[in-house]
Amino acid sequence: MAAVVDGRAVPVAEVDARLATLRNGPLAARLPHPGTAEGRNLRRWVVQVMAAEILVEQEAARRGITAGGPQGGAPGEAVALTLAAALRTGGVAAALLAAMPLARAVCRAVAAGEGPGEEELRGYYRRNPDRFTTPETRWVRPFGPVRRGEITGPIEDAVFAAREGETVGPVDGPGGPWTVVVERVAPARREPYETARERISRELAEAGRERAFARWLDGRHAEAVRLMPGFEHPADPRHPDATHHH
Repeated sequence: MAAVVDGRAVPVAEVDARLATLRNGPLAARLPHPGTAEGRNLRRWVVQVMAAEILVEQEAARRGITAGGPQGGAPGEAVALTLAAALRTGGVAAALLAAMPLARAVCRAVAAGEGPGEEELRGYYRRNPDRFTTPETRWVRPFGPVRRGEITGPIEDAVFAAREGETVGPVDGPGGPWTVVVERVAPARREPYETARERISRELAEAGRERAFARWLDGRHAEAVRLMPGFEHPADPRHPDATHHH
């Protein structure tokens, strides 16, 4: 037995079967060899995922949630697992939310009623001006549209010092000298908060739901999961294959 989740056993045979599926899948060449510390830690990580799946299934049953039911929404397909999501929630929670529609349904349920307030939305808009600003763009013959940093040296200096409609050059540069015409200038523009607000709200609400799900999952894991020797969390410093120590 690899683990016990709220009274339900996770047999070693089921862990080995899940690993076999991974090792026969499209990413098999990227997986560590079974006999290495990394291979054993992969096995431990698979146990964490399997235990978390059981916790999700139990919570869904308790709440009467199905992936395609009224609370769960459409079942859908797996969604992309991103580094940002893994950093935000931890690898196990992110993996479940990416691959398991039922986990996404439980996520919405455990985070119900949570959402960003107006002050949080405005604060995000103020702190991230680059996300809502379009830099100045100049249409330059023969280069086409250019922004600062896309060309360099004396050519960039000449292009961004010129007035709209002005011809400048010859200017030294790669393959030059160059004579260029600044045909049109579109000044930098910042998207108003009022038009960005809905998009910010959706993004912050989704991130908040994911964090709430991760907190719930951590709490349930601490309450309900007992890992057997040899199947500790990969980051647990007490097992011999731990690579992360403080």
